[in-house]
Amino acid sequence: MSAVALAARVIPTQFAPPDGRQLDRPVARASRVRVSRATVSPRALQRADGDDFELLRELGKVSYAVEQQAGEATLKWRGGDDGTVPDSFSVVGAAPLAGGVAEMKLYAGKVVGWEGPDGGERGPRVPDVLLKEYCNEPAASMADAEVDAYTKLYSNPNDSTIGQTWDGQAVGTPFDPASIPVVPLIAYFTSDSVDGVGTSLWTVQAWGPGGVSRLAEYPGKQQDVKKPSFWPPVQRVRDVGLGPRHRFVRNAVKGVLAAVDAIHRRNVAHNAIDASSFQMSTLKDQKADELEVRLMNLGFAGDLTEDKRRGDLRCAAIVVAELVFSALSAAGSDKGRTSAAAIQRLFEQVFSLDMTQAREYCVEEPEWEAVVEFWDYRDRQGDGWALLGDMWRGELSAEELLARAEAIETPYD
Repeated sequence: MSAVALAARVIPTQFAPPDGRQLDRPVARASRVRVSRATVSPRALQRADGDDFELLRELGKVSYAVEQQAGEATLKWRGGDDGTVPDSFSVVGAAPLAGGVAEMKLYAGKVVGWEGPDGGERGPRVPDVLLKEYCNEPAASMADAEVDAYTKLYSNPNDSTIGQTWDGQAVGTPFDPASIPVVPLIAYFTSDSVDGVGTSLWTVQAWGPGGVSRLAEYPGKQQDVKKPSFWPPVQRVRDVGLGPRHRFVRNAVKGVLAAVDAIHRRNVAHNAIDASSFQMSTLKDQKADELEVRLMNLGFAGDLTEDKRRGDLRCAAIVVAELVFSALSAAGSDKGRTSAAAIQRLFEQVFSLDMTQAREYCVEEPEWEAVVEFWDYRDRQGDGWALLGDMWRGELSAEELLARAEAIETPYD
C-alpha cells in the first residue's frame, strides 16, 4: 500500500494480537500506530500511516445499492490526539453523495512490526487485519456511517473505569473493544487506491479467530460427526449425534441476540442485518462451546429509533429462523425451502406470525423433526416458538429476548 495521501486515523484501544504479541516500534520508521495503554479515552483518535499495513491478498469484491443522499459529501471524521478536533476531509466536493452501486474490496493484511510469539516475524501469509477499500462515491457514505457507528460504540462512558489519582496517575480499567460482540475497528484512513486511480477510503478491522467465516456459511459446512465410543459406558447425549449441532445452533442464536443487544444498548441501529453480518470464530459443531459471534458490516448503521430497533429484531429473527431450519433440516440446507426469503414468506405471509399454526405445519414435515424439537424447548415464559414470534414482532428488547434464550435448557446443553 502506498503512503497515505491525507490524514489517517487509528482508534486507540486495548486491541492487541490474541496471542499476546506487542506492537513493535522501530526508530527507523516513523508514524507507527501508537496506542497509549494507560491514559487513552474511548473517544480518542490518534494518527497512523498507510505504511503500517501490508496487503497480503484480495479476498473479493462487495457491492451494495445506495440511495442518493442530500448534503455535502464531506466525511466528518474526528481527529486530533484527544479526538475532539473536527478534522474533516472532502471526498467528492460539495455535490450530494451519488446514489448507485457502492463498490468495496476486501483484503487480508498485516500490521507492520508485529512480532510472532517467538520474537521473530510472523508468517508471510498469516493475516492480522481485514482491510476494506471503499472504491467509489456511493461507498463513501457507507464508510462514514461505519466509522460514525464505531465512534458511538466506543464512546460509552460505562465501558471504561479509567480515572486519575490526585497526583495524575491513571487508574482503572480502559475500554477493550473486544468486550463488545462487534468486530473491532482498528483504524481508518485515506490512501491511494490499489488500482492507482485517485484515492480511496479504508477501514481496518481485527482478523477474527475464524478468519472471515460468516454465519451464512455454517449450514452448508461439512462437519465431522463424533461416533459413540465403547468407553465411557455412559455417553453424554450432548456429545454425539445431533447434540453438538443443536448446541452450536443454540449458541449461535444467543450470539446473534447478544450482538444486537450490544449495539442497541449504545443507541446504534445496524439497519442491514442478515446472515452475512455475523463473523463466527468457528464453524465446527464440535467447537460449539468455544463459539464467539460478532456483528460486522455497519455501513448502513445509524441512530437507534423505535422503528429501527424493531427492524433490526425482525431481521435478526429471519436470520435465526433461517439458521435453525437450514442447519437442522434432515434434508440439509435447501435454498428452495430454507432460504431467508422462503422462511420469511412462510412465517409472514402464510401464517402472519401465528406461531401455533406455523408449528402445526412444521410438525407435518418429516424432515423438520429436529427443527420442531429445537423450538419446542421452553423457558419459564413459553417455548421457543413464542420467543421467535416476539423477536419477529419486536415487542421485546434484544436484552429481554437474550435473557429468555439463555434461560432455555435442553439435554444438549
